Amino acid sequence: MPARRAALAASPLFQRLDPAQIDAVLAETQLRRAARGSVLLQRGHPSAGVSLLVAGRVRIGLVAEDGREVTLALLGPGDVIGEMSVLDGEPVAADATAMEDCLLLTIERARFLRLLRGSGDLCLRLMAVLAQRLRRSNAALEDMALQDLPTRLGRLILRLARDYGSPVPRGQRIQVKLSQQDIAAIVGASREKVNRQLRQWEEQGVLARDAGHLLLLRPAALAGDAPA
Repeated sequence: MPARRAALAASPLFQRLDPAQIDAVLAETQLRRAARGSVLLQRGHPSAGVSLLVAGRVRIGLVAEDGREVTLALLGPGDVIGEMSVLDGEPVAADATAMEDCLLLTIERARFLRLLRGSGDLCLRLMAVLAQRLRRSNAALEDMALQDLPTRLGRLILRLARDYGSPVPRGQRIQVKLSQQDIAAIVGASREKVNRQLRQWEEQGVLARDAGHLLLLRPAALAGDAPA
């Protein structure tokens, strides 16, 4: 229970609640484990509730009719999934798939709505979380429409280094492991084009590989004049 309480208190959604409010939320949660590759939410299906990701990584994405995958977001510890469908009662809009073994705290829809009705602070935090996601989606759409592949790919790597990077002697090691197909799905390009660009940056000493992880050596070479 102390570990669950700490996970809630550290998440952007719940972190500003006081200890009594945290305990009220904690009383409504159920612990859930999901193995790597598990489908946590499926597009078109109802959402059973809101889940707080305590450990592991989750990909939010879509599969087109021709089989192409589009990755909309990568979520990690502290992020929530299923909140939109819980709020509007509509089916889930995208698939959520475990990229690693995951540990989640889940709150059933009726219980979560009851918590929202009883806490203005929680409502405000949920609106802030949703607004932040909308901003990220808008930025991603802008990149897809207006930026070339090196810019899109560079910005993605900088974001991954910021969100999931750990300092090592040579630079920043991106702890989330993504295949070239995963990266291509995020930036909206073919795997071959992504491979060529990554290889070019490796030859220039901008990036390196470390046991399947990307190692960012020279972030300034990717930043240019655009924010990460």
